[in-house]
Amino acid sequence: MYNNAQTNRIIEHIKAEYGAELEFLWPDRYPVCAIFRHGDNHKWFTLIGAIKSTSLGIEEDKEIEIINLKFDKGQALDFAESNEHIFPAYHMNKYNWITIILDDSLEDNAIFELIKKSYLLTAK
Repeated sequence: MYNNAQTNRIIEHIKAEYGAELEFLWPDRYPVCAIFRHGDNHKWFTLIGAIKSTSLGIEEDKEIEIINLKFDKGQALDFAESNEHIFPAYHMNKYNWITIILDDSLEDNAIFELIKKSYLLTAK
């Protein structure tokens, strides 16, 4: 379903590490957008999907695969501005969520750490 190898590696990591499965909440409107959520409290900790790069303010207009992750409350914008590979969240609260393009510009291990943070921030 996803074209980028990093996207598929990230999905497999989340399944193995957190026992979560992709949930496609909007199959008709957004067939490649899916979430991972906690099994106990059902809160989302990750959204994966494909969007137009212009949605993140990138001039080149192409489809990109992204991951949205929860971040420390009120610190997401500052964090995104300090890292060229991380953006204020697409279609989420930009003060509490970040977006990362899944194109291998940021190493898997760095993304795994941010997924862990998102998971812990959304836990009970």
